[in-house]
Amino acid sequence: MLPPDPNTSSEGTAPEPSSAGWNSWVRFRLGLVFVTLVGYFAFIVFRLVQLQVLVNPELKALADKQFFKIGQTSPHRLAIYDRNREELAVSTPSSSIFAKPRQIHQRNKTARTLARILGGSTQHWLSRLKTGKSFVWIQRQVSEEVAKRMAEESLPGIYTEPENKRIYPNGPLAANVLGFTNVDGNGISGVELSLNEELLERGSRFAMNRDGKGNLSYLDRKELKQRSDDGKSGVYITIDRRIQQVLEEELEQAMTATSAKAVLAVVMDPNSGEIFAMGQRPTFDPNRAKDYSSVLFPDRVISSLYEPGSTMKVLMAAEAIEAGILTPKSLINCEHGKLSFGKWKIHDAEKEHAPGIIPLAQVIQVSSNVGAAKVAERLGVARVRSTLDDFGLTAKTGVSLPGEVASPPKPDRTWLPLFLATVGFGQGVSVTPLQMVTAFAPFANGGYRVRPRILLREGTQPDRLERHRVISAQTVAQMKEILMGVTEKGGTGFSARIPDIAVAGKTGTAQKYEPGVGYQSRKFLSSFIGFLPADEPQLLIGVFIDEPQGSHTGAQTAAPVFKRIAERSLQILDRAPKRLITSTSAPTPNAEESGEEVNSQEVAATPKPVIMQPSDEGWIIPDLKGISMRDALRLIGEHVENVKISGNGYLETQSPKAGTLIKPETGVALTFSPEG
Repeated sequence: MLPPDPNTSSEGTAPEPSSAGWNSWVRFRLGLVFVTLVGYFAFIVFRLVQLQVLVNPELKALADKQFFKIGQTSPHRLAIYDRNREELAVSTPSSSIFAKPRQIHQRNKTARTLARILGGSTQHWLSRLKTGKSFVWIQRQVSEEVAKRMAEESLPGIYTEPENKRIYPNGPLAANVLGFTNVDGNGISGVELSLNEELLERGSRFAMNRDGKGNLSYLDRKELKQRSDDGKSGVYITIDRRIQQVLEEELEQAMTATSAKAVLAVVMDPNSGEIFAMGQRPTFDPNRAKDYSSVLFPDRVISSLYEPGSTMKVLMAAEAIEAGILTPKSLINCEHGKLSFGKWKIHDAEKEHAPGIIPLAQVIQVSSNVGAAKVAERLGVARVRSTLDDFGLTAKTGVSLPGEVASPPKPDRTWLPLFLATVGFGQGVSVTPLQMVTAFAPFANGGYRVRPRILLREGTQPDRLERHRVISAQTVAQMKEILMGVTEKGGTGFSARIPDIAVAGKTGTAQKYEPGVGYQSRKFLSSFIGFLPADEPQLLIGVFIDEPQGSHTGAQTAAPVFKRIAERSLQILDRAPKRLITSTSAPTPNAEESGEEVNSQEVAATPKPVIMQPSDEGWIIPDLKGISMRDALRLIGEHVENVKISGNGYLETQSPKAGTLIKPETGVALTFSPEG
């Protein structure tokens, strides 16, 4: 039996729904649908307005990312100038060629065109283009002519990109100081490396359109940010291009004359530490650095260690005088050139001139190893070690160049009596050439150790001019006399003498040490370090000859190079003393009228020779003998067009003779000699 249906009445009939309730429910559902549709369409309208009318940075960024590519031009590198605003390194506009292989459909044709314009084989370029990469450099920094020819071909998938190329207008000049950059414009060595961030100006940013396929279009390129312009025009260094040229010419000549492994030199202002010139041979051309071995890139003046030899004797003598242990006249027993330490013996280089008992000044002048060893013994270990420290031989000089090295102080266990003696004459300790040259600065500037400088701006900042006294003025005066005796009083530096200029300096000849082998009897590093004029020093110069063949002493190899560099540098700076003018020089206009006699030994105060013009036909050439090349060329060059010169220094002979009538077309021949 079925249960009763709850929806039926007891009478068995169903109830009818209320019409009012039904209508309310329908209206509610219709209203809900209406509100939903209105809200949906309102949202659509709002989004359309938001997307198409209102500015939306996020959407704009997304669109720019899709339709534009942000690029940046190559970094611009500031110029490097010498102290006289002469360009040493500059950047010039260039172009590089790249390919997008996926856009190249006729690879054989493209490869043939590249071979025709850029050189190389078609197969070479074809292999470069057959790659799965989306970007390939074809050739970097091509000439404007090549870039133009490539653009004219309009090869699909081949593009040119503007870049900057680093140029060194003087070729190898100061190459090891300047260094060079790689193809991307970053410094690799020298000043280019040490000042890389300062020299580098980031390139301009720009936007490039993409076409419908996503390919870049170089049309309508928009600059986004221009290169900053903060007033910088370049970096100035202390190098004087003219002196650098002289130094490198003399190094080249010395390299040939001595057949040495290497030759190095430094020219410095002993008062400020500014380096006027610094160079070496062999060297390289930074414009073609990739063509040279990387062993030529380091600046050996700061990166190579050597045993200084006899130049060290100067520092030990100065310390002995400063400490009151010795005076220039103190007698030293040089044992006739032989001194024994057990089974080891120290002997002088020139056995036939081995001295006995001589004063300290003469020990330095004749460069006695035994005498120097005796001086080191008198000083003792503590004073010798402090001398090395005080003169800067155990720490880097701090010059603003990369790659500088220094030999740390020797440990206590090293300082045995034999080692102490050998340090006295410069064997057993290692220094760089720049360290040793800088160690001589106190003898030229009144007793102060200075930091060598390669950046010119440092010399204008007093707080960066680091000076501290290492010896007294009294010791300086005595050491000057001793060092002048090396060149002027029959000492080992006689080859460095310059007429009418007092030169103070010291030769050095050190046997080279090879680890595991010992000191080599046939391998030497010879040197000469000196300053001039000794009474008012303006130049401090060091010359170093590594493994000269044949004659090997500092007197025979380095001193003559020092002399030539010093003479020519003084002339360039116009600081050379004026020479005597002979009695045949043209008299001044008032000399004969006043009855004054022209003195044949008239010195620098005498007026220089003058060109006399008696008529419109020409000029009377005076006797120019004895004047410098600079003055002679300045005088003659104003009046004649054809001047032939030979030699260097001061005028020795001239043609035509004095008193000859000359015209602008007259040929004049001048011969110069260091002796005048």
